[in-house]
Amino acid sequence: MKNTITVLLLFLSISAIYGQVKKEIENGIFITFPNEPKYQVTTQATTYVASSENCLFISIVQHNVIPNYPQFLKDKKNWGDEQLKKVEDSFLDNAVKGKLDYTGNQGEVSDIKVGDFRGRKIEYSAVNPVTGKRGKRYSVILLVRDRMISCDAILNNELPISAKEKESFLNSITTRP
Repeated sequence: MKNTITVLLLFLSISAIYGQVKKEIENGIFITFPNEPKYQVTTQATTYVASSENCLFISIVQHNVIPNYPQFLKDKKNWGDEQLKKVEDSFLDNAVKGKLDYTGNQGEVSDIKVGDFRGRKIEYSAVNPVTGKRGKRYSVILLVRDRMISCDAILNNELPISAKEKESFLNSITTRP
């Protein structure tokens, strides 16, 4: 009996590991989805969407969010860390404001950094497009060069496994393969 349980747990662990799919969603930015995401490209954004029974996982890479980016790069060379942080924070804070205003929420926001890139972590509630009910959403927003990356985990239910899947997804964002 003990051996059967051990083998079963090993099989489930291996299945969970191999079911995950790591994607490079932007040059040098990686995230792990629970399964192969659907991929769509437009002139303004690249979108990846995957789901499980418990969560919906979305990554959106918005292109050209910094107007006149070549000039920004020139100006950036003359700025100190404080000035650069102020400019980057302005872009990030506006992205957070847009996301929260769109859903009619205040949310909880905290500063984060992934590799060399500044970002925000947001927790809020909004209508789930899968269930049609108001539920928890968690987002990580990063400013990466002239791109704004938004990675969202939308919970379909309040089960502990949903929170675990959300954490696994959002914590998988890295600058290394």
